[in-house]
Amino acid sequence: MITIITGGTGSIKLLRGLDSIVNENMNIIVNVGDNINLFGYYICPDIDTTIYGLSNRLDVERGWGIKGDTFNFLESIKEDSKESWFQIGDKDLETHVKRTNLKNNGLNLSEITKRLSEDFKIRHRIMPASNDKIETTIISNDDEMHLQEFWVKNKGKLDISDVKYKGIDNAKPAEGVIKSIKEADKIIITPGNPISSIGPTIFIKEIKKALQKSRSKKILVSPIIHKKPVSGPAGKMFTAKGYDISVTGLTKYYKDFITDIVIDNTDIDEKKEIEKMQKITHVRNILMRNKQEEVRLAKEVMNITK
Repeated sequence: MITIITGGTGSIKLLRGLDSIVNENMNIIVNVGDNINLFGYYICPDIDTTIYGLSNRLDVERGWGIKGDTFNFLESIKEDSKESWFQIGDKDLETHVKRTNLKNNGLNLSEITKRLSEDFKIRHRIMPASNDKIETTIISNDDEMHLQEFWVKNKGKLDISDVKYKGIDNAKPAEGVIKSIKEADKIIITPGNPISSIGPTIFIKEIKKALQKSRSKKILVSPIIHKKPVSGPAGKMFTAKGYDISVTGLTKYYKDFITDIVIDNTDIDEKKEIEKMQKITHVRNILMRNKQEEVRLAKEVMNITK
């Protein structure tokens, strides 16, 4: 059984590759730290990116939303809404409306995600990390803001002094999450932003404990190549948390959770430092620029057995 821990737009590439080659159904645990209420709707960006990506509906160029979408709703409220900085398409809106209605009718996020997965004909089990509220916030110049405000509204341009996960201390794993970790033959952490896309999942107390106890292969695919994040604000966040922007710094961040790390060919000079931390290092070409490269890397990750 394969269990995936995922989040962010970078992760969906590897997830698509794995979907192409793995015959059995995978358990996919998805970040909920960037969920947000806007326009009166409950929006779950990472869950939706996972669903759209696995159903071949994702707008690949943007990395989010539904391909071929229109933005008539957004245009119609631009002048009157203070929330119109958040890009939301018309087809995408349908997902948020359905999720919000189900939530208002008493369903939790796990149940709602299962319904949406069925609607999009997803064969894998997509699970929110938690049904409880976890909010990733950014501290910048003594101001605290939701991750979406930092990244979308302010385009990630602000300085970062800290990143917090509000509510995580009391958050419980969603149904099936701990079981999927305990029974996994292999656990793969996708190359999402370690702080904002993976951190809100792995630092939930019971999930952290389950990962540490697991004796299965726990393989991380690096989101950092040659001392730079492949995309997004991971570098700023890593610095704010006191880690070097490098695969060595990345390994230190994940040292309690992983057995193996897949790094890029350009980072081979850090292999010895990583192995001093008793992590098995696999050197590959990890950049995924097209579907063929997604499948190639997925195969290489799945072939890791020693």
